[in-house]
Amino acid sequence: MSEQIAKLEGEVEALFDLILRAHARFIFLRPMMNNQDLLHRIGKEAKGVGFRRLRDWLYWGFVHELAKICSDKDSRSPSIARLTEKLKNTELRKQLEAKCVKNNRELGEEPVRASFKDAYKDLQRRAEEMLSSQSVGGYKKIRDKLISHNELRLSPESRTGYDFFDVKEAKLKYGDERKLLETLQLLVDHLLLIVRNVDFSWDTFFRNEEKVARDFWELSTK
Repeated sequence: MSEQIAKLEGEVEALFDLILRAHARFIFLRPMMNNQDLLHRIGKEAKGVGFRRLRDWLYWGFVHELAKICSDKDSRSPSIARLTEKLKNTELRKQLEAKCVKNNRELGEEPVRASFKDAYKDLQRRAEEMLSSQSVGGYKKIRDKLISHNELRLSPESRTGYDFFDVKEAKLKYGDERKLLETLQLLVDHLLLIVRNVDFSWDTFFRNEEKVARDFWELSTK
C-alpha cells in the first residue's frame, strides 16, 4: 500500500470518528430542544436559566464541529471539502479502485468496480451540493464571526454603537442540522467504501446513543 493511500485511510477514519461524535452530540442535545416532557420538568423545577445556558453552549459547540467537518481547509484537518478534493486525483482513484477490487474479490470484479464508481460519483455530487448549501455557508459564517472570533459591527441600535454578529444573518432554520447530519452520514459511508472498503452499522450506533441520552435525561421510551 502506498504512503498516500495509508494517509488517506487515516484521514477517513478520523473524519468518520468526528461525524460519529457530531451525531452523538446532536442525539444528546435534541431532547433539550424539542422534548416537551423534559422542558416541562425543567420549568417545574425552576432550572430554566441554567438549562438554556447549557443548551446554548452545547448547540454552538455542535455548530462549530459541523463547520469544521464540512469546510476545514487546513492540510492537517480531515474534512469533506479536503477529502473530496483529494479524490479528484485520477491516479490515486485508480489505486483505490484496484485495492477495493482486491479486498472484495469474492463479489466479482465488475460489480465491485461499478459499485466503486457509483459511490465516487454520488460522493462528489452530494458533497458539492452540501458545501454550496445555505446551511453549510451559514454554519461557517457563525463559526468564523461568532465562535472562533468575536466580530464587532457598527450597530446604531446598540448603546455603544457596536454589537456582535447576529446569527439571524446566517438564515438558518431549525432542522437544518439534522438534514446536514443525514448528508454527512451518506458521504462518510461512501468514503468508507472507496478508501477503506468497509461499511458501518448505523442502527446499532443510533440505538446506543439514544439510550445514553434517554438515560441521562430520565426520559421514557414511549
